[in-house]
Amino acid sequence: MSFGGPVVAGTRIGNESSEVIPESSSLRPILNQIIIEPLEWRPSDIISVVYRGRTLRGKVKAVGPGKYGWKYDGRKGKRTKRWLSKHFVPTQVKVGDIVELGGLELEGYLHKTFIWGTKEHVVCTEDDVAAILDP
Repeated sequence: MSFGGPVVAGTRIGNESSEVIPESSSLRPILNQIIIEPLEWRPSDIISVVYRGRTLRGKVKAVGPGKYGWKYDGRKGKRTKRWLSKHFVPTQVKVGDIVELGGLELEGYLHKTFIWGTKEHVVCTEDDVAAILDP
């Protein structure tokens, strides 16, 4: 990726991918990663909103099984060591859920994107989900 001039501090470089996956393919994310198909974002008709970021709402297309959490050595209030716990935490988000990723005030988060069939999709973790909306 080339830029016309020097990169100024605070400039966001995109995480777009040129990866194109056929629509007939099935995807299986690992750990607690989820694949989201962005939905069109419509701001309020009453309040004038200027939005320059990415879509923050989307439909979940694929979900990973979950992950093992971290355990910490908490002696004397310091975290000196960490290791994977034996407790498996399954993913709470289900396929078909409508989720909000948050980050409108930051002009949208920078997630990895790819093209699945003819539509752009976003890969993020369950930790990035701000809310699961009711259908």
